[in-house]
Amino acid sequence: MERKGRFTDTFGALPLAHQVVIGIAAAVLGMAGYLFWSWAGTPSYTVLYSNLDDVTLATVVQELDRQGVDYEIGGGGSRVLVPKSSVYRIRADLTSAGVQTGTAPQGYEILDGQGLNVSNFRQRVDYQRALEGELSKTLMEMRAINGATVRLVIPAEALFREDEEPATASVLIDTSGPLTDVEVETITFLVASSVEGLKAENVTVADVDGQVLQAAGQLSVSSAISNRNLRMTRDYEAALSADVRQLLSSVVGDSAASVVVRAELDFDETSVESETYAPETAQVTREATLAEIMSGTGAPPAGTLGVDGSEVEVVASDQYSYSRDEVTREYGIDRVVTKTTSAPGTVKSLSVAVILDDGSLTGNAAADPTEVQQLVIAALAIDAGRGDTIAVSSMAFPAPVEVDPTAETVTAAAPTGDIIPQAVGGVVMLLVVVALLLMTRGGKSKGSDPVAAAAAVPAGLPGGSPVSADASALAAVGAGGGEVGMQTEVLNLVQRQPEEIAMLLRGWLADRR
Repeated sequence: MERKGRFTDTFGALPLAHQVVIGIAAAVLGMAGYLFWSWAGTPSYTVLYSNLDDVTLATVVQELDRQGVDYEIGGGGSRVLVPKSSVYRIRADLTSAGVQTGTAPQGYEILDGQGLNVSNFRQRVDYQRALEGELSKTLMEMRAINGATVRLVIPAEALFREDEEPATASVLIDTSGPLTDVEVETITFLVASSVEGLKAENVTVADVDGQVLQAAGQLSVSSAISNRNLRMTRDYEAALSADVRQLLSSVVGDSAASVVVRAELDFDETSVESETYAPETAQVTREATLAEIMSGTGAPPAGTLGVDGSEVEVVASDQYSYSRDEVTREYGIDRVVTKTTSAPGTVKSLSVAVILDDGSLTGNAAADPTEVQQLVIAALAIDAGRGDTIAVSSMAFPAPVEVDPTAETVTAAAPTGDIIPQAVGGVVMLLVVVALLLMTRGGKSKGSDPVAAAAAVPAGLPGGSPVSADASALAAVGAGGGEVGMQTEVLNLVQRQPEEIAMLLRGWLADRR
């Protein structure tokens, strides 16, 4: 309260013009500070999604309202802007919520508007546009794709097959993150299988950043199979390595062993069919016997027809005898048919390398390589007859680097766009402080020695006389009431705040004048 009263007295002692100037300056500075902090406190907005149709815009706005996110709509209702500091998080939240932000093109609904008088060329073009739109909508159903554009080149049918040109396709996608090789192959085969006469090697896939994910002519059935086999091999090796690390972690610790597993897999699908016979166990399954006997004294009437169809005369015999025996047997022999099909992915050989920490630098307990080798052989079913190999060695691992707990944590630098408002605010506040200091120095320059100036003029009391600037004389001025306590208080006040007392005396003199 004492300082507030002194400030009020000092301000009231100033001339009216000075008071007006100070009031205007304070009002201007206050307004500038308010406008600055309002501007600095307003978040910077950036584009979240653009080129949205009405349906997609409504979906995005509804989800943003549900999450309580501040946003703005611009571009005539085709763009959504959100605070720049959280644009990536908001985009991730919308993606996780299943919001599809790509503009879906028209598909087969294009054909709904065709009339009876449409030319063949128009029908072919509309069908191609409809097919492109359907493929784009199909690709946009994938979680990793925000938008897709498909362009097809379907040549006209030629009279001769050797004159036909192959169909080609190009796919431009907007992804929410990097795509894997499997996803790129899925896009390629999906488009190729949807267009008649289109082969997978004639499909080009690129993203909106200008990167070619799959060029025409690079993909073939053999290369796709090779990539799949390589991924399967790497996944199998990673699974075996993880199993061995988990096993060794309970023996030597998490960071005291390094494991590498390499596998050779056979992806050839083979089929073997064999038949086995057992003749020693043959059994009669069917038997037929034929016996024919003829006897007599004369030849039976028989002969050969002549040229004209008449029978040739046969000379008879005094005695005639004929006998015929015929036996037919069928044996059933055991027959075994075996068909064996080996599935692709059979392990042909394994190679395992294990390095153990000998503890010379880290102080860890050293494990026995022989025991570790036996454990790994049992865990991975190592078969030397199959060509499997294993090597276990002990080496010195580097000592861990000790981190000083009292070290200061280095924080990441803020983006330049976020530093600019704080920097401008600091500069404005610095200018305000400098202006106040200059105003104070200007007031002091009017009298270099306030006490001496006060002593050089007559006292502001009736009947007073000039007094000196020492403490005793000034104390005598305040002793008009004859009280020692008042003099001591005035003396202490002069010693504590000499400049304010000098300004107060000048104000009294100005009022008297």
